[in-house]
Amino acid sequence: MADRSQRALGGKTPLQAADLPNLDALAAMGACGHMYPLSPGTCPSSDQALWRILGYGDFPFPGRASIEAIGAGVDLGADDVVVRVNLASTMIDSGAKYVQIAPAYLPDEQAADIFTSLSAYSSGRFETGLHHLGGPFMVLALSGGASVDVTDSDPLFYRLPVAPIMPLEGESPDAASATARELTEFTAWAEHVLASHPVNKKREAEGMTVINDVLLKWPSSTPAVPTFRRAWGFDAVAAVSGVFYAGLSHLFGMELREIGRGNAALDLSGKLEAAAGALLEGRDFAFIHTKAADEASHTGKPAKKVKALEELDEALGLALEWFASDPDLLTVITADHASPSGGSEDVIHSGESVPVILVGSNVRVDPVERFDEVSCAAGSLGQISGADVMPLVLNFTDRARFGTSRITPGDINYRPCE
Repeated sequence: MADRSQRALGGKTPLQAADLPNLDALAAMGACGHMYPLSPGTCPSSDQALWRILGYGDFPFPGRASIEAIGAGVDLGADDVVVRVNLASTMIDSGAKYVQIAPAYLPDEQAADIFTSLSAYSSGRFETGLHHLGGPFMVLALSGGASVDVTDSDPLFYRLPVAPIMPLEGESPDAASATARELTEFTAWAEHVLASHPVNKKREAEGMTVINDVLLKWPSSTPAVPTFRRAWGFDAVAAVSGVFYAGLSHLFGMELREIGRGNAALDLSGKLEAAAGALLEGRDFAFIHTKAADEASHTGKPAKKVKALEELDEALGLALEWFASDPDLLTVITADHASPSGGSEDVIHSGESVPVILVGSNVRVDPVERFDEVSCAAGSLGQISGADVMPLVLNFTDRARFGTSRITPGDINYRPCE
């Protein structure tokens, strides 16, 4: 939901331009600040940022593809390397390959037919398995000595050519080189299959763009981390939508309540209702996530983002009524990154800080009365990083371990509850 000042909004950010009575009321009730999810100026992906915000920054980030695979129910081996595979349409211009459409969305039955054909791939170097995430999205799992130290072929930006997959400079150059060759061969094999695929013959006959390529990105290792209960002492539930967020929930041992419906207000209100139900059932932590503001940003229309923010604020009346008024609950509202909505071709996410509110009986209420990037920066929390969120949650819920206390065999940050 965080953004930059937009000329189309008279120099305001979408948060500053939107009418947000519930977020403003929440800001007035609690402690405000601004947060760099990773570090100042770093443009984080959602997966990197949430890894840090949810308190796993001390563990190596495995990469998004393996977490998505877990969300899709794939049983990964300890040494598996997982790569995201996106169906795409590409073209050759002046001897270089460029993206026309990526990801290439198509009817579910066509995507399933293509996946079935591509899943026949086999390798002489590694054991391989292709798994469907839905739509044009798949993951390729490699076992038997593959390396994550390879580049992406997906250029992200349309004006850049599709790059060859190359080994990175790392500790295992032979494994990286073998993996790069394998992924290059898989790409060429997939192009050959797609060139004569019945789905493309049908699409071509109907005057539609053919799906002639695959783009690969996010080489990932199999994650091995403690559960959220073990790491932070909370019995958690996740009210989320999407395969990555499902994977994150499964990985952290959070009970998944997958919700996704309607517009921004319906989506968030459904997730808030699910979280409230879980708390009433005895859970003591709820992670709620919506992509509505981020998706509105990527339209390149600041006014559309303003509308999405106002819809989210409408739903947050439930947070004001149910959560923030409960003296036994701490409510935290923030974002995992800034998303400029001005239509830049050079930026997907940006490295500015994002606003944060903490509302609860233990927090210092500051004079901030508006929820936006500039107002919250003047609050009592000051500047924090994503890695500070969970320690602050422990502090404001009176669960933080006293500094020199050692009452459990494991070195944990929280005071065990009765």
